[in-house]
Amino acid sequence: MTDPRYAQPGAGGAAAGSADPSLGELFSSLTANTQTLVKQELALAKTELTQSAKDIGMAIGKLVAAALILYAGLIVLLFTAVALLHKIAFSWWVSALIVGGVVILIGLLLVLRAKSQLSGANLKPTATIESLKDDAAFAKGQVQ
Repeated sequence: MTDPRYAQPGAGGAAAGSADPSLGELFSSLTANTQTLVKQELALAKTELTQSAKDIGMAIGKLVAAALILYAGLIVLLFTAVALLHKIAFSWWVSALIVGGVVILIGLLLVLRAKSQLSGANLKPTATIESLKDDAAFAKGQVQ
């Protein structure tokens, strides 16, 4: 049984249902299918990269917004901590040095955490790569 896509229109008799496509028709079909496949793969890659970029942008935006909000409250709390340490036992400069050191440590931890989240973002279009591998295997099977 032959594929109806390859049936030759206008051919009559027994040859109409049993005609194989010519070499030119096969190459024409291969070219058209390859062009369509390449266009679809490029569209998939573009979609994946766009989504990855959006995810990274959202993470960075959230990180900046959180940092700005925390900064305002932190200034007030830091001054309170310095005043408390001064009232308890230390001079103003020692109190400020202690609080500043703790703030720097906390800040470094937050930077390291944000950096690890950003480095975890995957920019590689994995679905496109897998699809291209499948397409190559299929094309290799068709050639043989």
